[in-house]
Amino acid sequence: MRITKIETFQIETPRYYGHISGHVIVKVHVDDGPIGLGEASDSKADDLGAIAKRYNDLLVGRDPTRITEINEFLRAQNFGSTVSNLHLASAIDLALYDLNGKVQDVPAYQMLGGKMRDSVYCCYPIFGWQVKEDFEKTAGYLQRLIDLGHHLFRYYISGDSDLDNRFLTEMKARFGEQIKLKQLDCSGRFSDSETALRYADVLRHHAPYHFEQPSRDLQVCAEFTKRMDLPVSLHIGSLGYGYEAAERGACTVFNVACVAGGPTHIRRLFALAEAAGIECLIGTDQESTLGTAAQIHVGVSMPNLSLPCDPMGPVLYTASPAKARIRAEASHLYPPEVPGLGVELDEDKLKALTVASV
Repeated sequence: MRITKIETFQIETPRYYGHISGHVIVKVHVDDGPIGLGEASDSKADDLGAIAKRYNDLLVGRDPTRITEINEFLRAQNFGSTVSNLHLASAIDLALYDLNGKVQDVPAYQMLGGKMRDSVYCCYPIFGWQVKEDFEKTAGYLQRLIDLGHHLFRYYISGDSDLDNRFLTEMKARFGEQIKLKQLDCSGRFSDSETALRYADVLRHHAPYHFEQPSRDLQVCAEFTKRMDLPVSLHIGSLGYGYEAAERGACTVFNVACVAGGPTHIRRLFALAEAAGIECLIGTDQESTLGTAAQIHVGVSMPNLSLPCDPMGPVLYTASPAKARIRAEASHLYPPEVPGLGVELDEDKLKALTVASV
């Protein structure tokens, strides 16, 4: 079996609150076998033709069963694209798990070692800028979450701790036990630990599972983590950065995601965390259906997934190119129980969402 062609599609899917996210969908064709489907999530390619050409130049003729070899090869490439190198490597990695799962007639999680759990506990994002823009409209997003049968949300701080505190306090008063705060996401905004800790002290009483990314400076994160009695998570996309974060004590949780090179690569980040005694969660809310499927297949199969996770594409997006979305019930997402990633594209829906294809 050899790769014969890579097709690429740039699609756009609207989020419930109006933002449009792009995703690059890939189809990996082989000479004797099924089509592998993948996705570079939340990516807008201004150079889709160049991406398709580069994929084909690099991959046509290769053995698609050599997933790790291809992943190592692609992560070493510089695509020079508006889509990040890791996102483009991840799209192919997803497609190879999909293709090989179909060939072996097993779900992707079986290729990752089998289930450790049946589902992944996931949250919906609420943004501080939304609260600044329209307090009541943002409250409506939580009401919608409840109406859909979910409860877990995460909150991106606004930069105004009093506003954040007022919003979270009022939402708890309105909705009570119908909602649960997963994390307070600082998005790396603080340049010193004292300011970060003062901000956190205002919101600490809301009892999140953890604080996320207090700073982009690892030393600031280390100082924050040392003085914080709750878990602190950082986005970790490479072994080197993960090692440095662990060595400095810059976090107690690795936040990893398939966009950082695909399942093949982030399995190694899980292993690094386990060796360092650090907890893990799966991050980002940006994936469309193929990307979400990959995140959940990884999530159910990793032994050290310790905290609730972030993917919530089935609730976040109002449209999908798939015939069926990932099953989401009571803030838990479930992997498809069919071969590969378990996502079948609806060609009419794909066409309607496509803005470019090569």
